[in-house]
Amino acid sequence: MTSGKVAHVLVVDDEPDLRELLADALGSADLEIATAASAREAIDQAAQCRPDLLIMDLCLGGDSGLDVIDRVRERSGDVPAVVITGLGDASALAAASRRRPVELMTKPLDLDRLRATVRGEIDRCRRRDDRVHQRAHRLRRIARDINFQRRTAQGKLQTTCADLTCAYRTLSGQLTLQNAVIGYQNTLIAAQNDDHVFASLFRLFAGRSGPVYGVAMVCDEAAHLNIIGRFGVPKPDDLPFCDRLAAPLVELVLASPKCTIIDAGERAELFDPAIARRLPGLTILALPLVPSPGELIGLAVMYRKGEQPFTDADLGLAEMIALPTATAVRRTD
Repeated sequence: MTSGKVAHVLVVDDEPDLRELLADALGSADLEIATAASAREAIDQAAQCRPDLLIMDLCLGGDSGLDVIDRVRERSGDVPAVVITGLGDASALAAASRRRPVELMTKPLDLDRLRATVRGEIDRCRRRDDRVHQRAHRLRRIARDINFQRRTAQGKLQTTCADLTCAYRTLSGQLTLQNAVIGYQNTLIAAQNDDHVFASLFRLFAGRSGPVYGVAMVCDEAAHLNIIGRFGVPKPDDLPFCDRLAAPLVELVLASPKCTIIDAGERAELFDPAIARRLPGLTILALPLVPSPGELIGLAVMYRKGEQPFTDADLGLAEMIALPTATAVRRTD
């Protein structure tokens, strides 16, 4: 019963005149007064609407008002009660005292005292309920704050875990790539001729990301790029196709000698119409061999046919190994 809420007072007495007198004497805007003439009626009313205060006659015909207090409290909790009695029996007064009444009043009643008692108890209950309500409100707010902080902490933890996982994968990928480059460079050191160099190059890409096809080109004495070898899994493509695929790329590389990925299907206009039907789904990785600035000595043209296309990771690898490959080709000439 918080501040501003109407309090429910149940007056129980088997004397009609006294019930009406008490109802009139206690009536106010913030009190709703209900009356009952018997123990049964009082218990039924209390079950329908929990009273905030009982005003209970000790004797209700053949019933005891104390029994009513007990029954109401069993159903509705520790409802405060003012006990009224016209008896001077010490045992009856002792039994009433054990119910912890707000007040034990004898007849004839002092109405002013009764009004003050009722008002004081209602105000006390309201203050108590206000404190309980405020405490519950604070606890709910604290619980909300804790839940928010917990969710925030969980979100940060999940983000941190995701970042760490991503960082680990990145570092792991970089380490794997670095090891692959080191292994590849070791094979270049052992290479005896251009065929060994280009075979190592194609094995590197095939081992990392699946089947790959292509051609190796080196410059002749007239500085023309010519095909010196074809590669592929399970076998290389025919020479006419390889020549028609590689020829247009020479002009592109001469204009801009850098590693490049080309979607042949989207750039079909670059190629001989005779191979147009074989271009959809085909991606090309062109790897110019430039051992020193301005000196193009060869070109590796690798391509895939509808399998996993070349990616930025493949392009990054090509850029890392282009110079060692070019140096090895020059050494083995």
